[in-house]
Amino acid sequence: MNNGHYDIIVIGAGLAGCSSAIQLAEHGYRVLLLEQQRYPVHKLCGEFLSIEVIAAFERLGILEAVRQAGAHPIRRTYLTTSTGASFESELPGVALGLSRYQLDLMLFQRSQELGAHCLDGTVVRSVSGDLQQGFVVNTNQGSFTSSLVLGCYGKRSALDRSRPFTQKHSPFVAFKAHYTGLELPGVIELHAFPGGYCGLSQIETGEINVCWIAHERILSSKNRTVPDALLQNSVLAERFESMQCVRRSQHRLSQISFDLKGKFDGDVCMVGDSAGMITPLCGDGMAMALRSAELAIPLVIKFLQQNLSEIDFKRQYEATWNQEFYTRLRLGRLLHESFIHPSLASLSVNLCRTFPALGKKFIQATRGELPNRLTAPNLPVMMETTFGGTFN
Repeated sequence: MNNGHYDIIVIGAGLAGCSSAIQLAEHGYRVLLLEQQRYPVHKLCGEFLSIEVIAAFERLGILEAVRQAGAHPIRRTYLTTSTGASFESELPGVALGLSRYQLDLMLFQRSQELGAHCLDGTVVRSVSGDLQQGFVVNTNQGSFTSSLVLGCYGKRSALDRSRPFTQKHSPFVAFKAHYTGLELPGVIELHAFPGGYCGLSQIETGEINVCWIAHERILSSKNRTVPDALLQNSVLAERFESMQCVRRSQHRLSQISFDLKGKFDGDVCMVGDSAGMITPLCGDGMAMALRSAELAIPLVIKFLQQNLSEIDFKRQYEATWNQEFYTRLRLGRLLHESFIHPSLASLSVNLCRTFPALGKKFIQATRGELPNRLTAPNLPVMMETTFGGTFN
């Protein structure tokens, strides 16, 4: 059964996928957006949105919806280690705490409003074809054809099984859940422990999003939700004593890979975490997903308009993606490796406390170009009036 032909099929309706669908629909293309889960749904994510996303939300037409949802403004960061070292710093702008349960649904509905054909609860079983002949996407809802396919299905998927990075074992496992019983107004906390680190920040519901990543060896603990290793950080242990887990929000994922994944799988163009993801320590993953769609879509449109050859499309996307993200990803991996070792984590945090400018440099270096009064003259006012923050 063939259920229709589209100009482009987007697999995965997260930040990268919905952003891609919105931009393409705005340009009049016939877009099919496929999501395997039923919205709204909780997802494994730090749920921390750095300053860069505000302008992206305005461009995508969801900024007012984000404001009405009550996104929690975050202005500073607090780091601790299991050895007792700590560091506090202002962020380079007002960040936001917002659940994926809310945000992904907003973006999915915005895609629908603009005319994209959006199907959730749709599992993609296979993708075949190429950029010359077109593609066939087989799903549990039937088969669809298109001229181009974007792979926006996140950190790891069954569709990745033939990609090189899946052949290499990764020892990292991640866990996320929402907790009640604690308030952390205006701050994102990052607590290192032997083998990993845990982030805490408040979201729009007032709940605390707790997301940790660690080496798989810590799972030998009987408590797989809060393994013993996390409690070796006294500040983090104190936080957990005050909190109660909201069970429906729990998610776990193993084999988390920070390797570069390649921008194409065959001729399927990868966008967002499917192309490569920054370590959670940097807190810039969601902004990167949105930005990667902004980089890809102009080239996709040129290709669909036959103003860009298949070879040039691949070459230009690879070059543009690497120029934007490669250094950031390498630095993020270096910081990640430092923070999972107690002695290095302590050294890093003590250096930042002794030289505060160094800490701010690291925060800025793991981000894209921050908006400023020259590139976004209305943004300071927008931040002040929309989220009650000041733009630095």
